Amino acid sequence: MMQKLKDAVAVLLGQAKATKLPVKNIQYNNNPFTEEQQRFLASVKIEFLFAEFGAERTNGGGADFLAEDRLNPSYKTLKKYFPNAKYTVYSDFDLHIDGVELIKVQSPVKYPEHPRYGYRTADYYKFYALTHSDADFKCIIDSDMQVVSSDVLALIYLTQKFGFCVPYNDRQLLRQDMVGSKDTQEITDESLGLGHSYNQSPMTLWKNNERGILFYDKCAKIMQEDPSRASLVMWKSAWETGIYPYILPKQWCVCDGNEGIGEEVILHVGHRNVANHYNNIKHK
Repeated sequence: MMQKLKDAVAVLLGQAKATKLPVKNIQYNNNPFTEEQQRFLASVKIEFLFAEFGAERTNGGGADFLAEDRLNPSYKTLKKYFPNAKYTVYSDFDLHIDGVELIKVQSPVKYPEHPRYGYRTADYYKFYALTHSDADFKCIIDSDMQVVSSDVLALIYLTQKFGFCVPYNDRQLLRQDMVGSKDTQEITDESLGLGHSYNQSPMTLWKNNERGILFYDKCAKIMQEDPSRASLVMWKSAWETGIYPYILPKQWCVCDGNEGIGEEVILHVGHRNVANHYNNIKHK
């Protein structure tokens, strides 16, 4: 440690030259699906869903997707692993993409004058889309996600086992998630905000899972009538119903601050730091 400190000081004083660090390597699990896995995929109806509102693409994470089609990189990286799945987008404008069914809708969410109205509407349709798909496995995902591993198949098995899944929230504690976040409200229930917060991409549901349907239906109703940040809406649904989802580990939504975690499955490349980190390393 002391030697590293001395070397750093020498570089700052011009007494030594900085050594360029070697490019990092990363290895994703990308094994071909086995015959048994292929038979399983052929036996279930799979649908991936998107909710895109506003003709101009915006990204709160800071990464630039102007050169990408509206649903990429999510759509093209999912297609690599699930070419036979159904792909559907809910939108308020004519968003036509080959291989994707468009369901054009209008927002039922209150307070259209609110600056977060578009985000609230998109989150409403995330919840709505899951409960209105007739697929066995349905998954709503944001368009700024990059699937990097064949381990993504496990998401279907996890959903079949647990009924419905949502990604972890890096703040974990709901109270901390609300601090400094946009579109929040005071937490008024007896939990005092000391419960676990949720993220929204990817979220899944298994067909006819009554608990998951009740949870997401309640989320949609709350977002429509009392809209706010989606993680708070999801907490309200869990608190009011006593039903809560299986929380996916960080590898399913690698966000800013979790770069290099290992065993990555889906990268949230809408976060500029995540995109920069994984674009500047070699992939074995």
